[in-house]
Amino acid sequence: MDEYFEPYRTRQKAQGKAYFEAMNVMRADTDGRHRAAAKNLSFFGAPQVALLFMPSFGDDVRVGGDIGMYGQTFLLSLAARGLGGIPQTMLGFFAGTVREVLDIPKNHKMLFGISFGYPDEEAPGNRMRMDRVPVSESVTFHE
Repeated sequence: MDEYFEPYRTRQKAQGKAYFEAMNVMRADTDGRHRAAAKNLSFFGAPQVALLFMPSFGDDVRVGGDIGMYGQTFLLSLAARGLGGIPQTMLGFFAGTVREVLDIPKNHKMLFGISFGYPDEEAPGNRMRMDRVPVSESVTFHE
């Protein structure tokens, strides 16, 4: 994935490593890695999925930002009701198929899906915790 540049590439690798280790899948276990990644395509066993599309116009940044904020609010509202949600950008690789099956206009881009339902706290992926960078490293404050 060459589209990530530092420090994001390092963070992306760390997240992948932590996820696969939580799933007890080692780097050399190609079949195990494929099985773990395939969980995305079954929505991690969740009974529901929301697919977030956006109309494409202009530079798409503002609409993408609006959809991202909507997605975050949706995730927070799920949590407030005891539900869990998993944002899944991987589903975007199948946007053409989803668009065709659901008759969504071609000028709408799929940003991501959110699989949701009652979380299985015992699922290995749900026990994984990632370190966070300090706010001072990800936000610039101006006075």
